[in-house]
Amino acid sequence: MSVDTPILSIDCKKKERLGNLYRDGKCYSTAPIPVFDHDYYYLSQGKVIPHGIYDLQLNEGYISIGSSSETAEFIADNLLWWWDNYGIHNYPDVNAILILCDAGGGNDHRHHIFKKQILNLARKIGIDIIICHYPPYSSKWNPIEHRLFCHVSKAMQGVVFSDYKIVKELISKTKTDTGLKVHVRLNLKEYKTGLKTDKKEVDYHRIQFNKIIPHLSYRMVA
Repeated sequence: MSVDTPILSIDCKKKERLGNLYRDGKCYSTAPIPVFDHDYYYLSQGKVIPHGIYDLQLNEGYISIGSSSETAEFIADNLLWWWDNYGIHNYPDVNAILILCDAGGGNDHRHHIFKKQILNLARKIGIDIIICHYPPYSSKWNPIEHRLFCHVSKAMQGVVFSDYKIVKELISKTKTDTGLKVHVRLNLKEYKTGLKTDKKEVDYHRIQFNKIIPHLSYRMVA
C-alpha cells in the first residue's frame, strides 16, 4: 500500500452500561463510592457502545461513543466522521482506504446491509474503500485490539460511568509512551436494528472481489 493509503483497523469495544454500577479496576477516590454490585439492565441509565477506528500509520485512535446499537449505519457514520474531520486532512492525496475488520457484528461479511452502507460511503467521499475481514475466531489479530483498546481499558478502569461526559473524558485521556493519541466524540443518534437489505439493493457491479478469498476481501469502487 502507498503511504497515501490510510490503513484503518476498526472494531466495537466491549459494550458497557451507564449508571451507578460496579466496574472492575482501581482508581483514586477521596471517599468510598456506593454502587450496585450487579449491572442488571434495569439498574442502568443507558448503553455505552465505544466504536473505534485505529490509524496504523499515524498511531491515532478515533472513538465514537454510541448509545443505541452497533449497526452497519453506525459504523459507516463513524467512518464518515473520521474522514471529514481527520482523514481528508491527514491524507490529501489519498487514492484508496484500506479497512481491517472482524467478520461479524455490524460489519458482518455475510450481510448485504454492510456492503450497501460502505458503498454509499465510498460514493459520498469519492474514494475507493478496500475491506479485509479477519476470518471467524481471528479477531485477536486485528491491530486495534492491542494497539488501542487495551490502553483505553486501562484509562477507564474502576471509574463509575455516571454519564456520557465522564466516559468521553476518560477515553480522551488515553495515551502511551509511543505517542498514541485518541480523539473522541459522542454519537447519540438512534440506530434501528433488524433492518432487512435485499441483495438487489446492493450495487455489486461496484464491488471487485478478491480472487482467492472473495467472501473476506473486496474493493468498493466509488
